[in-house]
Amino acid sequence: MKDKVTSIRVREDLWREAKILAIKEGITLKVLIEELLESMVQGAKLAEKFQLDIQEDALNVLRSKRRKGEIPFSIIHGKTAVELVREGRGE
Repeated sequence: MKDKVTSIRVREDLWREAKILAIKEGITLKVLIEELLESMVQGAKLAEKFQLDIQEDALNVLRSKRRKGEIPFSIIHGKTAVELVREGRGE
Protein backbone atom coordinates (compact mmCIF):
# COMPACT_ATOMS: atom_id res chain seq x y z
CA MET A 1 0.00 0.00 0.00
CA LYS A 2 1.20 3.50 -0.80
CA ASP A 3 2.29 5.75 2.09
CA LYS A 4 0.50 9.05 2.65
CA VAL A 5 2.82 12.01 3.11
CA THR A 6 1.32 14.49 5.55
CA SER A 7 2.19 16.86 8.36
CA ILE A 8 0.66 17.35 11.78
CA ARG A 9 1.34 19.59 14.74
CA VAL A 10 2.37 17.76 17.93
CA ARG A 11 3.30 19.17 21.31
CA GLU A 12 7.08 19.44 21.48
CA ASP A 13 7.38 17.53 24.78
CA LEU A 14 5.18 14.68 23.50
CA TRP A 15 7.16 14.46 20.26
CA ARG A 16 10.43 14.26 22.19
CA GLU A 17 9.08 11.51 24.46
CA ALA A 18 7.74 9.57 21.44
CA LYS A 19 11.15 9.71 19.76
CA ILE A 20 12.79 8.43 22.94
CA LEU A 21 10.23 5.62 23.20
CA ALA A 22 10.82 4.59 19.59
CA ILE A 23 14.56 4.43 20.23
CA LYS A 24 14.04 2.34 23.39
CA GLU A 25 11.74 0.00 21.46
CA GLY A 26 14.24 -0.30 18.62
CA ILE A 27 11.78 0.94 16.01
CA THR A 28 11.40 4.05 13.91
CA LEU A 29 9.09 6.86 14.91
CA LYS A 30 7.08 6.11 11.77
CA VAL A 31 6.51 2.52 12.89
CA LEU A 32 5.57 3.66 16.41
CA ILE A 33 3.00 6.12 15.10
CA GLU A 34 1.58 3.60 12.62
CA GLU A 35 1.26 0.95 15.36
CA LEU A 36 -0.51 3.38 17.67
CA LEU A 37 -2.86 4.59 14.93
CA GLU A 38 -3.57 0.99 13.90
CA SER A 39 -4.41 0.03 17.48
CA MET A 40 -6.80 2.98 17.81
CA VAL A 41 -8.52 2.25 14.49
CA GLN A 42 -8.83 -1.49 15.20
CA GLY A 43 -10.02 -0.79 18.75
CA ALA A 44 -12.74 1.52 17.46
CA LYS A 45 -13.85 -1.10 14.94
CA LEU A 46 -13.95 -3.75 17.64
CA ALA A 47 -15.88 -1.49 20.01
CA GLU A 48 -18.53 -0.90 17.32
CA LYS A 49 -19.29 -4.64 17.36
CA PHE A 50 -20.25 -4.67 21.03
CA GLN A 51 -23.30 -3.29 22.75
CA LEU A 52 -22.09 -1.82 26.03
CA ASP A 53 -24.41 -1.66 29.00
CA ILE A 54 -23.04 1.52 30.53
CA GLN A 55 -24.71 4.49 32.08
CA GLU A 56 -24.98 7.47 29.76
CA ASP A 57 -23.77 9.85 32.49
CA ALA A 58 -20.52 7.86 32.84
CA LEU A 59 -19.96 8.12 29.08
CA ASN A 60 -20.63 11.85 29.21
CA VAL A 61 -17.96 12.29 31.90
CA LEU A 62 -15.39 10.44 29.77
CA ARG A 63 -16.35 12.41 26.65
CA SER A 64 -16.13 15.69 28.55
CA LYS A 65 -12.61 14.87 29.76
CA ARG A 66 -11.53 14.01 26.23
CA ARG A 67 -12.92 17.29 24.84
CA LYS A 68 -10.90 19.16 27.47
CA GLY A 69 -7.74 17.39 26.31
CA GLU A 70 -7.59 15.23 29.43
CA ILE A 71 -7.00 11.50 29.35
CA PRO A 72 -10.40 9.94 30.15
CA PHE A 73 -8.83 6.95 31.90
CA SER A 74 -5.52 5.13 32.10
CA ILE A 75 -4.62 1.50 31.92
CA ILE A 76 -1.73 0.73 34.23
CA HIS A 77 0.51 -2.07 33.01
CA GLY A 78 4.13 -3.01 33.44
CA LYS A 79 4.67 -3.22 29.69
CA THR A 80 4.71 -0.44 27.13
CA ALA A 81 1.90 -0.05 24.61
CA VAL A 82 4.24 -1.22 21.88
CA GLU A 83 5.11 -4.40 23.83
CA LEU A 84 1.42 -5.16 24.31
CA VAL A 85 0.69 -4.60 20.60
CA ARG A 86 3.58 -6.87 19.65
CA GLU A 87 2.32 -9.59 22.02
CA GLY A 88 -1.11 -9.32 20.44
CA ARG A 89 0.47 -9.89 17.07
CA GLY A 90 2.38 -12.94 18.32
CA GLU A 91 5.80 -11.33 17.93
